[in-house]
Amino acid sequence: MSHELRTPMNAIIGYSEMLIEDAEEEGLDEFEADLQKICSSGKHLLGLINEILDLSKIEAGKMEIFLKSFDIAKLVKDVEETIHPMAEKRSNKLLIDCSDNIGFMEADETRVRQMLHNLLSNACKFTDKGTVTLKVTRITVEGIDWVRFDIIDTGMGIPSESIKHLFHEFSQIDNSSTREFGGTGLGLAISKRFCLMMGGDITVESVIGEGSTFTIEMPVKVVTKAKLRRRASDR
Repeated sequence: MSHELRTPMNAIIGYSEMLIEDAEEEGLDEFEADLQKICSSGKHLLGLINEILDLSKIEAGKMEIFLKSFDIAKLVKDVEETIHPMAEKRSNKLLIDCSDNIGFMEADETRVRQMLHNLLSNACKFTDKGTVTLKVTRITVEGIDWVRFDIIDTGMGIPSESIKHLFHEFSQIDNSSTREFGGTGLGLAISKRFCLMMGGDITVESVIGEGSTFTIEMPVKVVTKAKLRRRASDR
């Protein structure tokens, strides 16, 4: 099913990008703007398809986690480059607090990247002319090393009655936020499941009018395969 859904969308995106290049070379500005909309909409739809497929795999207990050792600081730098344009779009300042010597962790790098991207893009989306901060630290609890990612924003904040529903599938703060900011409400649910699958968790604290802090805590090294195979949906 994933192949049948992704392949046509990748084709639409690929061909639209080729046509954009041709329009630029020929000076066809009136066509280029429309093609940009097609390409942007295609990428958005592909993102939604990927989220729905990820959630389906998780709920079916078929999502696999691939462990590898990777440099935390390098991952953070890569994510920063991706998120920076999103922060600028709403005149936000993106701040990174992560030591170059923070070291390595052993986890699924792709899923950690996806979690950070989801939380940071949300922070940028719901903050206007403020700051979005990613703070990364290592902590030791009962002899076990953990890495902690704090995503801190000075945005609109989340009502206390909405926080308990944030990590549910298709959850939105309210209908007005859906209309203004878009999204399916799957990003947080998927991120939470990924984190649980790797032995960690995501928590949130928020104050209306002051902002929110989302915290990812994960073991620096996931030890057992059995832990990885358990279904996050059972938690």
